[in-house]
Amino acid sequence: MTTRHLCDLADLPDGGARGLLREGFEDRLCVVRQGQEVFVWLNDCPHEHRPMEYRQDQFLSADGGHIVCFAHSAHFDIRSGHCFAGPCTGQHLVRVPCEVRDGAVWIPAELPTIFD
Repeated sequence: MTTRHLCDLADLPDGGARGLLREGFEDRLCVVRQGQEVFVWLNDCPHEHRPMEYRQDQFLSADGGHIVCFAHSAHFDIRSGHCFAGPCTGQHLVRVPCEVRDGAVWIPAELPTIFD
């Protein structure tokens, strides 16, 4: 699989999230860092297929424990993308595989779509 550089690990706040791959007014990805682990999701809530943050880089609950779609309060597990509360309970975010290598985050050159 061909990969591309997404960002440096140091560009991601530990315990925080960032939106990356901006297209127009929206970020295509939601990227969460927990220590040396990085979780990358399409920035697309399965409830109404809208971006999840209420303002740039604001994807996490107040305690940083899970991802929240602020449009309708869907709550997602950071590691699995599983929605455990809200209007799309039981559905999942779309994972983008990633690898942390030599201090950088790498993702596939071709991103998954919401319809895969």
